[in-house]
Amino acid sequence: MQTFAPDADATAARGKWAWFLIYGVILVVVGLIALYNAVDATLVTTIWVGFLLLFGGVVELFSAFTYPRSIGGRILHIVLGLLYIAAGLTLIFNPISGAITLAVIIAIMLIVDGFLRLWFALTTDAPDRILNIVLGIIDVLLGAWLWTGIPMTALAIGFYVGFALLIAGISWIMLSFRVKGSGAA
Repeated sequence: MQTFAPDADATAARGKWAWFLIYGVILVVVGLIALYNAVDATLVTTIWVGFLLLFGGVVELFSAFTYPRSIGGRILHIVLGLLYIAAGLTLIFNPISGAITLAVIIAIMLIVDGFLRLWFALTTDAPDRILNIVLGIIDVLLGAWLWTGIPMTALAIGFYVGFALLIAGISWIMLSFRVKGSGAA
């Protein structure tokens, strides 16, 4: 039987603090590059999403023929697989229009999520009611901003990716110093 040993885990992490720092610095550098060139970051992200959809389509097709299913289930997986593959290839071979399409999808998702958060906050007695109202309003405003600025707001994808990488890098750097300072390495 394996037991949880927080001291052993902390000691192991302390020995790897430099790797956490290096990873954080790499993420910060890549995030700053993405922020500096949001157009390329948007196109790379769009192509990456295309490859993920392509892979998902292949997995759907594979699962349609390898797992026992009803005829309807098999057809559904085949159709979904073909749709994923078509969407993925479209994003890969036409990333500019793909970025605009992703911006439209993200805008719709933000608006719907915002209204659902507001509805939830106003119809329930959840303890985080105020937070859901604030987040709902922010989501609706961001979604509306994306929607009204298309095609230029498609660049928001690149800015978001750069910002997310920057924040993740800073978090890893902070973690490395916290782990290093938690005891002798």
